[in-house]
Amino acid sequence: MTLLDSDWTPEQAQGLLDSLKLNCGMPDWRPQALKRLHDWCSTHHEDATKVEGQLEFIAYELLYSFKSVGIFLKRA
Repeated sequence: MTLLDSDWTPEQAQGLLDSLKLNCGMPDWRPQALKRLHDWCSTHHEDATKVEGQLEFIAYELLYSFKSVGIFLKRA
């Protein structure tokens, strides 16, 4: 699942990616967000230290856990 699979335009997805400051290794996020990332990645067999796993987690969060935020960001 990616944001592009969920009707986000490439520009919308790139804008979000640019603002998240992802890189290989652990992102600079609050501890509770890092815990959710680790928990989600371990459940979904993703690597939390890889950008791909981080993006899959973010897509999931914006499509399910924080759906209203995802809708707001998509409209921006």
